[in-house]
Amino acid sequence: MAPGDSIYFRVLAMTCLYGALAFAWNLHALTGVVSLGHAAFFGLGAYGSALAVHYWKISPWWGLLLGGGAGAAYGVAWAVVFRNLRGPYLALATLASVQVPQVIIDNWESVTFGSLGVVGIPALPPLDLGPVRWDAGEDPRGQYYLLLGFLLLVAGIHRAAISSRWGWAIRAVREDEVAASAIGVNVWGARFQTLVSSAFLTGLCGALYAHLIGLVEPPLVFSLHISAVPLVFTIFGGRYQAYGPFLGALVLYPLDQLLFHAWLPAGHAMVYGLVIVVAILCFPQGIAAWLQERVKSVWS
Repeated sequence: MAPGDSIYFRVLAMTCLYGALAFAWNLHALTGVVSLGHAAFFGLGAYGSALAVHYWKISPWWGLLLGGGAGAAYGVAWAVVFRNLRGPYLALATLASVQVPQVIIDNWESVTFGSLGVVGIPALPPLDLGPVRWDAGEDPRGQYYLLLGFLLLVAGIHRAAISSRWGWAIRAVREDEVAASAIGVNVWGARFQTLVSSAFLTGLCGALYAHLIGLVEPPLVFSLHISAVPLVFTIFGGRYQAYGPFLGALVLYPLDQLLFHAWLPAGHAMVYGLVIVVAILCFPQGIAAWLQERVKSVWS
């Protein structure tokens, strides 16, 4: 691999990670909920894996599962505590809930290292697959293939949540809870399944991020940016399209890192705000739906 290629593989790898994060966020949003607090699952996943590896000396590969489990456990708490909330009240509750684990981790210095964060997090160890040695920890190309595989896995779950029988139940809950309950759909069960699945996958994203970056600190992994980015990618790409969230990530993240970041080093994040405005005004169903309409018009 040429020296200059590593930056592109790193950008592609992070595009896959954020695409998976957008899929995970939208899995919960398909029930009609707009979450502003998925950074809680991401941060718990990052800290859960990092601290488990640090204290228990386990393989980072096992740490990933524990990170996902930490996110899922908080998802269960969400499902129980926020059971009767809807609309803007639920959105604000999810936003406020990010502060709970962040404040605990920030102040429990004897265990979490507080505001100093956890540094020196081990990279994912290489895997020997017969004659092939796959280094997903240090090699940018290996990281890309790992995150691409993870993206495809989450994409398959997201597609099932749209087109399968489970997806029809989710759609019924989103459109009308009373009608869905009348035809035999377990409304709370459908919401619970999607929320915990979304939280587990988001926790996995956080755990992968921790081992790829090598450090975590509360302001980094519990930031509003982590909650906002999957929302932006999904709305721009298309909430109700099987590949919409990843399409948003594929377009916006490389543009941000390779173009806007160079032009606006201190204010490139404002581009995401502009994207939301443009998407709502010009592409209310996302660019995936817009592209589908253009293709149909060409072939019809």
